[in-house]
Amino acid sequence: MSKEKPAGKAKKVWKPDEGITLTPLQKILLIAVISFVPFFLGIILPLLSRDHFVTNLKIPEEVFLSTPESINLVGTADVGPTYKVNIHGFEFKIPVKFTPTRINDTNAEFRADPRAESRYIYILGEPTSRTMDFTSGGIATWFMPTKLQNFLPMILNASWHPVRLMFKAQFYSSEGITSKIFEARWDLHHRGYVFQTPGQKGYLGRVFRTNRPGYFEFLMIDIVNPVSLREWVNVAMKIKPPEEDEKPVDSQATPSISLQTLTELAAIPERESDAISGSLSEFFRTRSPEWLIPVATIMQAREFYPELIDLHKQYLNRFPVDSPYKKAWNDILDNAVGKILKIEIDPQIGMRELKIFCQNLTKLEIGQVWLKIIVKEVGEEKSFMAPLLPQGRILPDEEKELIVKSPDDISLTSNIGIEYRIVQIDFIR
Repeated sequence: MSKEKPAGKAKKVWKPDEGITLTPLQKILLIAVISFVPFFLGIILPLLSRDHFVTNLKIPEEVFLSTPESINLVGTADVGPTYKVNIHGFEFKIPVKFTPTRINDTNAEFRADPRAESRYIYILGEPTSRTMDFTSGGIATWFMPTKLQNFLPMILNASWHPVRLMFKAQFYSSEGITSKIFEARWDLHHRGYVFQTPGQKGYLGRVFRTNRPGYFEFLMIDIVNPVSLREWVNVAMKIKPPEEDEKPVDSQATPSISLQTLTELAAIPERESDAISGSLSEFFRTRSPEWLIPVATIMQAREFYPELIDLHKQYLNRFPVDSPYKKAWNDILDNAVGKILKIEIDPQIGMRELKIFCQNLTKLEIGQVWLKIIVKEVGEEKSFMAPLLPQGRILPDEEKELIVKSPDDISLTSNIGIEYRIVQIDFIR
C-alpha cells in the first residue's frame, strides 16, 4: 500500500526585478544633468576662470590670455668690449664697465658703478634641470609637469584650461608680469622666455636646455634709464651655451692661469677685465674662495665698499683654517676700511671718555660704525666694543666729533696707548 507524501510549500518561481522606472520628467532632468557637466567643465568654467583671473590680476585680457611672441636674437647696436664669465659651461659676455658685486656658487651680479641706482646685470648657470615643488596629492600633480622646462610652456600658452590658467595667474602675480612675454632660441637645443621686470625697468631671460639638463638666466635692469628689449637682446645674444659634445666642467682640472698671475693683473687697470674673467671662471669651476681675491682687489680699487664688506663676510669662513690665502683676504678688507673712514682718538682722561674725530672718505652715507677700542697698560691690555654713531649718520665727505664713554672697569689714567679696529660698517643703501 503506497504512502502519500505530505504536501510541502510550493516553490517560489524567480522573476527578474522590474527595476526603477523613471518618469519622462525625470529622464529629461537626468539627461540635462549629464549634458551640463561637460558643458560646464568645457565652456562655463574656463570662461569664469578667464574672467576671474583677468579681473583680479588687473592685467589686460589681451596680455594675460596671449601666448609668447617669438623674437630673433639679432643685434642692433654694438655693446662695446666685453669679458667672458663661464658658469658650468655657459659663457656670458659682460661689458667691461661692469664690476662684480655679489657672487654665489652658480650666479653673480654686476653693476656699472658704485651708485645703488646704476645699471645692473645678473647671470646664473646651472648644469641641472629645475623642477617644480608641488604639494603631494595636490591638483598640480594631476595636471601639471614637474620639470620647469615643460611647466612654463604649458602655462604661458594656456588660454582656456582652468587649471593651467590658475597656475598662469599665480606665475604672473609672483613675477609681477604686466606685459607681453617673448620666446627666443639661442641655438637648436636652448629655448627660453623673456619677461619684462616689475616696474618695466628691464628684462629677464629664463633659458632651458631641451635635450639634456641645463638652465641659465640673464637679467639686465636700470631703475633710472629702463633697459629696452633691444638693449637686452644686444647683450643676451652674446651668451654662448655649451656645445652639443662639450664635456662637463672638471673641478679638478689644472687652471689655465695661476692665481698669482690673476692677482698681478688685478693691480693693472688696463688688465682688470682679464683678471675678473679668469678669476670668476675658476671660482665657478672649483668653488674655492681664494679665486675671488683678484675680484675683491678690483672691487676695492673701484670703490664698491659695501659690496666688498659683504663679500668678505660671506666667504671668510669658506677658507680653511690653515689656508695661506686667508691673510690676503683679510688684508684687502683692512686696506678698504682705511679708505672708507679716517679716525683719530683723543682720550679725555679726567672725564673717562674718548673724543673721536671721524671723517667719511667715500661718496656713500654711513649709518653705523662699530669700533673695538684697545686700551694698553703696562703688562696688560683691555678692550671694549662701542657704536660710533648711536644717533644720526655720516654723510659723504662729512667730518664729525664724537664722544665715547669708557667702561667703569677700564681706566684711561695709566694707559700707554690706545688703538682701535673697525669691526663693522653699515652703509645706508
